[in-house]
Amino acid sequence: MKKIYQISILVIYLFSPVYAQDDYVYPLQLSPGNRYLTDQKGTPFFWSGEAAWSLIAQLNRADVKYYLDNRGEKGFNVIMVNLIEHKFCTNAPNNYYNEPPFTGKPFITPNGKYFNHVDYVIESAASRGIIVLLCPLYLGYNCGDEGWCHEVQEASLEDLRYWGRYIGERYKKYDNIIWCIGGDTDPTIVKDKVLECVKGIFEKDNRHLFTAHNQPESYADSPWKGEKWLSVNNVYSYSTILYQQCKIACEQVPVQPFFMMESAYENEHEASGQRLRSEAYWPVLSGAMGHIFGNCPIWHFGAQANWCNRTDWKAELDNTGSDSMEFLQRLFISRPWYLLIPDFNHQVLLEGYGTWGEEDYVTTARTIDGSTVIAYLPTSRQITIDMTKISGEKAKCTWYNPSAGEFLEIGIFETKDMQTFIPPADGDWVIVIDKI
Repeated sequence: MKKIYQISILVIYLFSPVYAQDDYVYPLQLSPGNRYLTDQKGTPFFWSGEAAWSLIAQLNRADVKYYLDNRGEKGFNVIMVNLIEHKFCTNAPNNYYNEPPFTGKPFITPNGKYFNHVDYVIESAASRGIIVLLCPLYLGYNCGDEGWCHEVQEASLEDLRYWGRYIGERYKKYDNIIWCIGGDTDPTIVKDKVLECVKGIFEKDNRHLFTAHNQPESYADSPWKGEKWLSVNNVYSYSTILYQQCKIACEQVPVQPFFMMESAYENEHEASGQRLRSEAYWPVLSGAMGHIFGNCPIWHFGAQANWCNRTDWKAELDNTGSDSMEFLQRLFISRPWYLLIPDFNHQVLLEGYGTWGEEDYVTTARTIDGSTVIAYLPTSRQITIDMTKISGEKAKCTWYNPSAGEFLEIGIFETKDMQTFIPPADGDWVIVIDKI
């Protein structure tokens, strides 16, 4: 066994993405095998998302453009947005232009002026290659005043079917939509009415995928087992060992693609930069097709001053968390991420993977053809890799700094025996091994 230490030359690579964001042809569809999503050409779609809950209701058109320009440039290709906002905007439920979503009773009196602005937001996202994860019935935490749960309880089944038909008909023509049902609560108490909304959408729109946003510590399918409309699963958890939940989602039968829906946001829950990165790397290396990043105050765009004591959302666009997500996205799309198989049984990473159930655990994945191995180390430590798991005769080994987006080349090694590696410094690191 040979110990290898870092060399002293820092190499910053210009990434060469396998595909560019603008090249995707929407709408998205399930891949063969249901492990991830592809565009209409069959190109795998790496899900690099952000929570932009109040985008439609809180911002004017100039600021919508400002936000989308920035996120598009950073490689974000999914934004999670409430179609109608109940609390988290300045004039809730009215939008920036003081246009209410309904002119009378909720769900059956849609206001065309309000939805003209929605059209603008979705079209603006489409022009930048960004998917809108559109939430038409945000229920709110614990069915409280943050969402529309009370109004849903007061509405009839026919009202919710009407609402579903209306939005299904209006938005079926937009290619860059995925429907997201519910929001921040267990929908069981209003399940029959939520299903009426889904059925109404599906009557008019059978070309878009569906997922769900439920209560914390749940999966999209937790309350929706057996529902055929639910095509995409996800994990919603504030756990600091998210790889455990992701392993469950990855091993689910029947197979469904999944992503990390929500965990701690930047500037909330005392989340460090390393925790934010682990919330993205752990899922992707545990079988997820991507993740959604969150930042306060970006998610409410300054509407809630008392939420994280910050309102200047523009100043946050280039903060540490956003930069780290850009670096992650660049890394994975520069390699065949969709071929990665999690190393749950430690056949590739033999030693130094830490303790299952602890925050120091290393997640590792290897492409099915053996061309690439990627491992995320939450903390610096010595690790041992079985180099025989890499295809070909030689492999290039590199450290990647996930907080800076920088590579440090280790060297080229024969793909035989075991090889020991030590990160060049403290902190979290990613090791990338590519066959030559």
